[in-house]
This record gives sequence, structure tokens and C-alpha cells, in this order.
Amino acid sequence: MKPGTSPRLGRGSRRRLRTRARLIDAARRIIAERGGIEAVPIAEITEAADVAIGSFYNHFPSREALLEEVVSETLKAHGRKLDALAAEIADIAEFCAAGIRLTMRMVEADRVWGGFMIQMATYLPELGLILGRRMLQTLQTGIRSGRFTVADEATAMAVVTGAMFGAMHARRSPESPASFPPDPLPDDAESLVAEQLLQLLGLPREEAAELARRPLPELSEPLPSTAEPNADQDLPIPRRATP
Repeated sequence: MKPGTSPRLGRGSRRRLRTRARLIDAARRIIAERGGIEAVPIAEITEAADVAIGSFYNHFPSREALLEEVVSETLKAHGRKLDALAAEIADIAEFCAAGIRLTMRMVEADRVWGGFMIQMATYLPELGLILGRRMLQTLQTGIRSGRFTVADEATAMAVVTGAMFGAMHARRSPESPASFPPDPLPDDAESLVAEQLLQLLGLPREEAAELARRPLPELSEPLPSTAEPNADQDLPIPRRATP
């Protein structure tokens, strides 16, 4: 084997990884539809994944362990997209706007991902905290660089993350009679949300509007990695204050 290359996985290892991935995907779809899996029999999860029920415990000791893995994998996938944005955008304010817009676009582009994120933000508050960790780093970098000006960091974080999840929910469920607001969001809602949140963070209205409508970089889907950072590691974000 050449130096720096990874050993090729055997057939059994590849089959095991595929089975594990099917279980995670099935659980994510169930959560997106129902809001949780605690009341769902493991047999239903394995049936949705087309996996023998006995195989479940070869991968996860419990439904709770599966839930933790679903949350981890879902956030890693979105994190890779945000990391790719960070590599393309130097200005922390533009990156903030782009990240908000990308997240809102994904709610519609991937209905399962959007449903999962919205359902789990209520069912599992820790999800919002984990996702908010990136926003907190972005906010702190913007404050240190002088791009953002807020009266209180904790209050700004609460308002920004709350507005994000609220807009995601409104975008994801416009047909629900119980949804709020009762009218569907406009087509350019992603830019309007980013614009208003940038104003909240101290940017002038004209600049916030311009940044929130810049074309997003063309991002190719990052390849999965077996050596990705865990949720407790620092998360890449732009460091320069201006483009």
C-alpha cells in the first residue's frame, strides 16, 4: 500500500457500513415525519431500513444511541457545507448571511433534512445548541473584528437562533393551518431573513440588503470523511473582517 493511502475496506466492512447508513437514514425520515423515535418500535425502524431486526443491535445498543448518531451525522453533513462556504467567503458578515440563506434553502431542497431539523429543535433542544455553536463563533468573530455591534451577546444569540428556526419552520410548513405566520413566506425570504438579522447585528440597512443578495458560491458536495472533527472541536469560520 502506498504511503498516505487508506486500506481498502473488505466486503463485510462495506456491507456493515451500508446497513448502518440505512438505519440512520430510516430513523431520520421517521423523525422528520413524526418528531421523534422514542415511541417507534425498533422493528418499524428496521423495516423502514429493510434490515433484519437482529442486525439493529449489531450497530446500536438502543434507540437512544441511534438517535444520537442521527443527530451527529445530520449536523456533520450541514457543517461540511458551512465549512465550504467559509473557505470561499472572507467577510464574516457576508459569511453569516450566506450561512443563513444556505440553511433556509436546504429546508426546501431536502425535505427530510428540513423536517428533521425543525422537529428535533423542539424534541431535542440540544440540537439548537449544537447548531448554534457555529453561529456563536460567527457572532463572536464579527464582534471582535468590529463588523458586528450588539448590546448583549447572549440576547443577540437568542434572537438570531430563534429567528432562524422560526423562519425554517414557516418555510417548511406553509400549508399547515396551525403554522405561524398564517401566510406563506415570500420567495426571497432567505435574503430578507439574512438582511434583517445583519441589521440586528449592527450593519447599516443598505449594506445588509446588498450582502444578503450576493450570489452564493457554487459548492460541490464535500466527500464524507472518516476523520471529521467532533462537535466539541473548533469550527472553521472566516477570520478577516472585510472582503
